[in-house]
Amino acid sequence: MIDNLIILRIQNYQNNTKGYSFEELKKLPNFSIISSKNKIYFGQVFNGLKHGKGVLLMEEDHVYEGEFNNNRKHGQGWEVFPSKSNYKGLYVNGKPEGQGKFTWANGEYYEGEWFSGNKHGYGTWMGLKGDMYAGQWIDGKPNGKGQHKWINGDQYKGEFKDSLKHGYGEELFANGDRYVGMYQNGKPEGVGEYFYSSGAYFHGKFQNGLKTGYGEYRCSTYSYKGYYVNDKKHGEGELIYSDGTRKKGKFFNDFYEKTVPRQSSVPSNTQPNNTPPKNYKDLIRVCLKPPSYLSSTKPNPKKQQASPLNKTVIVQRNRLDFNYSEKPQRNLQLQSDRQNSKREFQERDINLKQQDKHILQKKTSNNVQSNKSSPKNQQTIYKQPNRRPKEQSFRFDTTKINFITKTGLKGKQSFKYRSYSKYD
Repeated sequence: MIDNLIILRIQNYQNNTKGYSFEELKKLPNFSIISSKNKIYFGQVFNGLKHGKGVLLMEEDHVYEGEFNNNRKHGQGWEVFPSKSNYKGLYVNGKPEGQGKFTWANGEYYEGEWFSGNKHGYGTWMGLKGDMYAGQWIDGKPNGKGQHKWINGDQYKGEFKDSLKHGYGEELFANGDRYVGMYQNGKPEGVGEYFYSSGAYFHGKFQNGLKTGYGEYRCSTYSYKGYYVNDKKHGEGELIYSDGTRKKGKFFNDFYEKTVPRQSSVPSNTQPNNTPPKNYKDLIRVCLKPPSYLSSTKPNPKKQQASPLNKTVIVQRNRLDFNYSEKPQRNLQLQSDRQNSKREFQERDINLKQQDKHILQKKTSNNVQSNKSSPKNQQTIYKQPNRRPKEQSFRFDTTKINFITKTGLKGKQSFKYRSYSKYD
């Protein structure tokens, strides 16, 4: 229901865009007034929907003047928000899209391309105190190539990512310095060149905005080629002064570490070349002393010498030696073979003695002059063959088994006893 208050408000409305006053809109075809939920619309209507040119009055001084399409802001329009900021440009389906300008209540503004209500494409943002950005935008943030100027006078021209300097760029500082190189997350990162206002120059690597890595620096008083860490000379490098003085070696936090050559414990200038130093014996003893890891495994020769009172040697075998039982068994077998051979020879001697005794008894019985055979002669005949077998058995006992088995000891022994019997 349209009452007198609504009509009074419409009549008193002051338009900001030409052609959108109440008197001008009333002359258009399909003009109508729609009032609903604290909203008042007057303009063109089609099938009961806002369609064409019109003005929409909302709460808290929120006003839109422009074109509509099926109840949505669509086309050229101008909108004032409760925060006193405003937008003037193209709309698509109720949102800014295309060319438009948005002005904040404090005076800042963005003028450029829009998409779905966000700054998207090429556009320029202008601040209050001279700071500005002009370049590519994606989803309301600087992305791509652009140029940014800060309040303090610093300027950057290059690539951006999510409102930060990222990629290749060039930055000119208010103090006159200039940097050209790679950026990452808003800071120099990678290879770059820094030109100082004093005339100095640096070319090298940066990390997190600081000189880090290999670089070359030169100024009016010196030049340096080497490594940096956190903007300071750190690592191998060479420092050359303007007068030609050089310092080459290691640097630590901008300080040169002077390296002193190592000297031996016995300086060469303290003793003549042809005479050994005073502590010559001590040095030889130290040099010949085995290392600790060998002394634990190598036995001490003094501990190996057995005492004259006790010559017993205790042999301990390693449990990991799987053949530790072979040698004792072999020794036992050799001893048993020797005992068996000795027992055989003793038995043979006894048999030969009995044979000789039997032969002597036959000789004494067949001899006609039995009375002449005195005990003395028997004793000599008995002892003579008895002596040689003892010597022979002793020799055989001390001979190796392999020698006995190879020479045919049995035949050789019987031959000798036959010779004794013939001789007798």
